[in-house]
Amino acid sequence: MSLVPMDVPQPYRREGPVVTVLGSDKNLDLSLAEPSPYMIKGQRIWRATKGLVKAAAVAALFVTYPAMMWSAHDINDSPIEAVTAETWASPAIGAGITILAREVEGPGWTADKPAFFPSRQLTAQPAWQAAIADSLADYFQLAAGTVTRDAEIDPDLAAASRLLRNKSDAEMTPRLIAAAEALARFNGRVHAGLIEDLDADADLAQSLRLYASWAEASSEELASLIGHSNGWPASRADVHTYYTARARAHVAASLLQAAVHTHPELMQRASLRAQLYETQALWARIASQDPLVVSNQDGDGAILPNHLAAMAWHLEQAEDASLQLAELILGTQPADMTLAGADSIILTSSP
Repeated sequence: MSLVPMDVPQPYRREGPVVTVLGSDKNLDLSLAEPSPYMIKGQRIWRATKGLVKAAAVAALFVTYPAMMWSAHDINDSPIEAVTAETWASPAIGAGITILAREVEGPGWTADKPAFFPSRQLTAQPAWQAAIADSLADYFQLAAGTVTRDAEIDPDLAAASRLLRNKSDAEMTPRLIAAAEALARFNGRVHAGLIEDLDADADLAQSLRLYASWAEASSEELASLIGHSNGWPASRADVHTYYTARARAHVAASLLQAAVHTHPELMQRASLRAQLYETQALWARIASQDPLVVSNQDGDGAILPNHLAAMAWHLEQAEDASLQLAELILGTQPADMTLAGADSIILTSSP
C-alpha cells in the first residue's frame, strides 16, 4: 500500500523512500533535531560581530563628524595683494570679485549645502560669508550712484548690489556668480574708458563713512552681548556677531588697499598717506583676529579673554580713523604736514 496521499498528482506518486507525512497518524521524534553546539556558537559570534560593527559605526560617526566640521571651517582672511591698476581697470571691482571667488571656489557657500553636511552645523563661516555679501552689496550700492552723471544709477553695479543681498529662499551661489559677471562688465567699461571718475575724493570719503557705519553697527551688536554670554566659552550669537565684524573689516581693508591703487594722487599728500596706511592697518588687524575659540566671559580674563570686548575696542579705533581720513580728504581738517613728520607717525597699537 502506497503511503503517498491520493490527492498528490500522478508524476509525484512514484514509490521511493518511506517518508513521514506531516499530519499523519505517526508521531515524529524531534529529540535529535536540536541545533549543533557549533551552530549555536557561530550564531553568537555573528550577533556579537554585528553589534560590534554597529557600535563602531556609531562611535566613528560621533568622532568623525565633529572632525569634518572642524576641517570644513575655512575662513580666508589673507590680504588681497594682486588687485592693482595693472591687473584691473577698477581695483575696487577686482577686490570684490576676488573676495567672492575665494568663497565660491574655496569652501563653497555654506547656506547652499544640504542640511546634513558638516559645514551646515557651523556658526562662524555662515556669518562670515553672509556679512561679506551684505558688505559688498552696501559698497556697490553706494558706488552705483557715484560713477554716473545726472544722479543716474549704474546698471551693472546696481545689479551686483541687488544680487549680493542674502535671500533665505534662494540659493546664493548662482546669484554670486551673476553678481561677479555684472562687476566684470563694469570693469570692462572702465577699461574701455566709458566710465568717468567724477570726484574721486568725494567718492572715497563716502566709502570711508560707509566703513565707519559698519564699525558702529558691529560695536553696537557686540556691546549688547559683552559679558552676557548664554554659553561657554561663548554662545552661538557671540560667535556670529564676532565673525560678522571680522568679515566687514576684511571687506573694508581690501577696498582700502584697492583705493591706494585707484587714487595714487593721495599717496603724494603726506598726511593723507599716513592716515590711509593707519586706517587700512586698523581694519586689517580686525580682520586677522582669529582665536582658536571665541570667548565671551565676564571678569578680568584671568583664564579666558573676552574677545568681543577686544573686538569692540579695535572697531572704535577703526571707526575714528576712517572718519578722520574722510575729513582730511574733503579738506575739513588741516591736512598737509611735512613728509618727515608724516612718516614718523606711530600707528595705533592694540591694547
